[in-house]
Amino acid sequence: MSSLIPAYTQVYKEPVAFQKALGFAFEGLVNAGVAFDALSVWKAVEKRIGEGIYMGSGLLLPHTRISGLESPLMAFAVAPEIQGISTSCGETAQFLCLLLSPAESATAHTVAIAGVAKLLLDPEWKTKALACADGAALKGLF
Repeated sequence: MSSLIPAYTQVYKEPVAFQKALGFAFEGLVNAGVAFDALSVWKAVEKRIGEGIYMGSGLLLPHTRISGLESPLMAFAVAPEIQGISTSCGETAQFLCLLLSPAESATAHTVAIAGVAKLLLDPEWKTKALACADGAALKGLF
């Protein structure tokens, strides 16, 4: 189990465009009740996307670190395919984890990423996540 519970979860039953899934995930974090400068964070996320966000195992991991954030804030979505983003070796992206972490804590950032990676290395967890009926069921897997 991951110690980090997503503030926003979404299950797409059909393939979804990366920009659409990312937009809804970001909006979910903006509305999660944690104060941050949405415009500057969005620009930082866009910059990170330009540097590459495919992590393997079907995971897209746009992430950035934010000054003043108390703890990591995560949005997580699954889909049969997340389209419009390049992956290595022609793999299919199926998981989107948008992660905002405190700039002041490299440990919190690393632990959050490790927790997500551990889940996605478990084929049984991945199958359960892709089979979830809705965001609430997906959130329950964390």
